[in-house]
Amino acid sequence: MLNKSGVFLLLTLLAGTCLAADMGQRLVAAAASGDERVVLNMLAQGVDANTKNAAGRPVLLLAAYNGNIRTLRALLGAGADMNAVDGAGNSALHEASAFGRVDSVEALILAGADVNLKNSAGQGALKRAALGKHQAVIKLLEEAGATEDASAN
Repeated sequence: MLNKSGVFLLLTLLAGTCLAADMGQRLVAAAASGDERVVLNMLAQGVDANTKNAAGRPVLLLAAYNGNIRTLRALLGAGADMNAVDGAGNSALHEASAFGRVDSVEALILAGADVNLKNSAGQGALKRAALGKHQAVIKLLEEAGATEDASAN
């Protein structure tokens, strides 16, 4: 049986865990919507730049998917893993390439993203850009050394 100080400690730990989870979800929402001010605030408060949403998608991937270049740069500056992937093996570069987000692709390449990383379907960023017919992105990726196996889906 817990004494009063044990109960207090347990409640404090639970409250801290809930607060951290809430702050992580605020970062997820801000990264997805491109709210750079909130992202910077959450990062300044120590929220992990590699936080994932409930579906396991890293916040950097959400920023890239939505084309939020300022948010993407803020996350990269805070140490977000530029090669982190979701459950399908897609990275931020895969998402930015698939949707023709030239600024995001350029920022990710400059940050050192793996231009030849393949997702679970065997597709790289170059294949995803080609499927979307995003010529400017294709050019950037090729200049960065991206290649695509012709047998990839």
